[in-house]
Amino acid sequence: MAPRLPTPTRRLPAARIPLFSPSPLPIRPSSPHFAQARHLPQPKPTTTTTRRPLSTTAPRPWLLSALPNLTPGANHPPPPPKTLHARRLLPYPPAHVYTLIADIDSYTHFLPHCPHSRVTRWTTPKPTTSTTTTPSTPAQARSTAAAATQPPAGRDGTRHPALADLTVGWGPFTQTYTSRVYCVPGSVVEAVSGSAGTSIPADVLRAVGYGDADLQGGSGGEGKKMEGIFESLVTRWTVKPVPQQGGQEGGEWSQVTLSVTFQFSNPALGFAVGQLADEKVDEMVAAFEGRARQLYGGR
Repeated sequence: MAPRLPTPTRRLPAARIPLFSPSPLPIRPSSPHFAQARHLPQPKPTTTTTRRPLSTTAPRPWLLSALPNLTPGANHPPPPPKTLHARRLLPYPPAHVYTLIADIDSYTHFLPHCPHSRVTRWTTPKPTTSTTTTPSTPAQARSTAAAATQPPAGRDGTRHPALADLTVGWGPFTQTYTSRVYCVPGSVVEAVSGSAGTSIPADVLRAVGYGDADLQGGSGGEGKKMEGIFESLVTRWTVKPVPQQGGQEGGEWSQVTLSVTFQFSNPALGFAVGQLADEKVDEMVAAFEGRARQLYGGR
């Protein structure tokens, strides 16, 4: 009898176990692992609160926020001076218009962007000298009486403004400064501030009552640097008589010219504010025209 051969053993293929499992095996709710996991303490969520102090400063326009960077102190040369002009014909005598312009204390009542204006020093009136003559004819007597009612300009004890404080500004820019004021009765009112000087000859000013202290600037200090946004500022009003317009009756007319020459202390500031200057000059002349209409009546 032949021997029985052993049955060959069947080898199962080896299972390949990946080194890294792509995802954890899910735990079924019915498994004991899930039941134990439900009773484990769960971490509580944490929140972080950052406390910042509240600002008590009101938001400011961007021009005002940039003002400290544009004022003197940053070594920038000032831009060149700029001059603006405005001219009007007014149906009022030159003497009335001049008196209105020379009344600096009243600016605050009608001039836009001028909340404060005050004359701080006046010229010293000079005593008048008179001689008594006996008229030889009735015509000379009438002429002498008429002359007595019209004292000569600048020698009749009349005083003129010499220094004035004004506060001006628009938008975020406001500045108070001292101006040296020079008047030629009936024709010119000029206010000078900062490093600029007057354009009126010294002999003309002396003839109307200005002394040496007034011509040198007095406490205003001619040539003294201004504090703030301006390096210099000159405002000049000129009043001239003109013939009546269109053959109308009712008195003399006046040609009023306003010339404003200013120099900002910083080029960037000059660009920011200079865009508004043109319209402000016209606005000033319109304000004086309205004031004349209010005081002297419309024509």
